[in-house]
Amino acid sequence: MKLVLLRHGATAWSVSGQHTGLSDIALLPEGVDQAKRAAENVRSVLGEEWESAVVISSPLQRAQITAEIVFTRERVSTTNTLLEMDYGDYDGLTSSEIRSTRPNWNLWRDGCPNGETVDEVGARCDEFLRSISRPEQPSNTFVAVAHGHVLRILAARTLELPAVQGRLFTLGTAATSVIEDVRGQRCVSLWNLSA
Repeated sequence: MKLVLLRHGATAWSVSGQHTGLSDIALLPEGVDQAKRAAENVRSVLGEEWESAVVISSPLQRAQITAEIVFTRERVSTTNTLLEMDYGDYDGLTSSEIRSTRPNWNLWRDGCPNGETVDEVGARCDEFLRSISRPEQPSNTFVAVAHGHVLRILAARTLELPAVQGRLFTLGTAATSVIEDVRGQRCVSLWNLSA
């Protein structure tokens, strides 16, 4: 298996550092430009697998439009399993705003009130991985276009690490990463390639 992870391009909230969960925020013009540049990276890492890769996106517009810029609308399917983490009461807030009332708050440890836990996002990622592991899939190469935290957790789960270990991975906007099977071992072959 080869799994290419692509984070969406920049939005106003990603630039300001606001937690952007299920809010359907549009790409900035800069984010559209990043997606266009990311297309070159994705094409390069896929090589001959470009045409056969299965492209799956979060349905939120910032991810779906990024996917459609890199590929074409016809190639992109969507799944709710790739939605960003639900930040609940913290959606739209920056970490410093949250820490003004909860000084020791840590997303990976504490989660978000009225939102999802890291383990709940991990369960969605497991569901996504099961869906691409079905024998009827037309390809063994997949591109997941989504959001920072869900992709970090997906990386951890793809590597059979606990969901909380997604904290070890960082992802810039429109960054490309690759996890693949190499000589019988699943490993990170590329991480956080900037657009």
